[in-house]
Amino acid sequence: MIISHRGFAIATLCAGLATTRVARADEVSKEVCVDAHSRGQDAKDQGKLSLARKLFMTCAQTSCPALVQGDCARFADDLTRLQPSLSFAARDSSGADLPDTSVYVDDVLVVTRLDDGKPHDVDPGKHVVKFSHDGKEKVLTIVVGTGDKGRAVTAKFASARLSDAGGTQGEPSHRAPRPTHPLGAKVLIGTGTVLAVGGLGLGVLGITRLPSNCSISTHQCAAPPGDPSFDQAGRALQLTNMGLLATGVGVAAVVGGLIWYGKHGKATGEEKLVAPWFTPSSAGLAFSGSL
Repeated sequence: MIISHRGFAIATLCAGLATTRVARADEVSKEVCVDAHSRGQDAKDQGKLSLARKLFMTCAQTSCPALVQGDCARFADDLTRLQPSLSFAARDSSGADLPDTSVYVDDVLVVTRLDDGKPHDVDPGKHVVKFSHDGKEKVLTIVVGTGDKGRAVTAKFASARLSDAGGTQGEPSHRAPRPTHPLGAKVLIGTGTVLAVGGLGLGVLGITRLPSNCSISTHQCAAPPGDPSFDQAGRALQLTNMGLLATGVGVAAVVGGLIWYGKHGKATGEEKLVAPWFTPSSAGLAFSGSL
């Protein structure tokens, strides 16, 4: 194919015009430069360093007027030094990293995974950071200072094994209520112990007061009718019987108290009550409810 000199010149001219048009399309107009310069200063005064830095980088291009371009370049460099940043990490209870975690800063999604470990620019001040992993969330409130570079913000999640056993970290665990033993059972055990010990002592005292010429097993005394030993023996037997009765009631109270103490917190529904009873000739336990 033969191209004439005239055709070659026309093609070269068209290519040059196309390149010029592309270059001019990438240039920033004077109005955009001035507007970015003004808005950047306002954003800087408001503490919005991220926005101010972007605006100053826009008007720092060589296509902007020299005076504006110089100011914007200097302001952009200053804000680069002042711009704080955060680095995020998520770990389980054993310290293992959880890269499949999303992070939101002030309800704005910042990163969907934590694989690269790169810092992320933020403005100075208070921020709410939310980590989301496997349907669980951790929310942290932090205050970032100017020039705070690469500050580490870490969320800790409970491992799956711990979550199944006792709930996730930061959430209440559903544990069985700890049983509390009733005061009445403790009082019953204490009272029964005192009665049993006191009754035993009373029975022993009655036996020691029995005259030597009298026998408890035969209920007889080797003495003539009207002898004072009969009266002494009667009082001794009465004291012994009272001691034995008190001992029986005390033992019954201790047993009932122990049953009440042990059953409480395990049974549900109907309330159960154990109480001792006694008569001049017998003693035992009374139960209400079902065991």
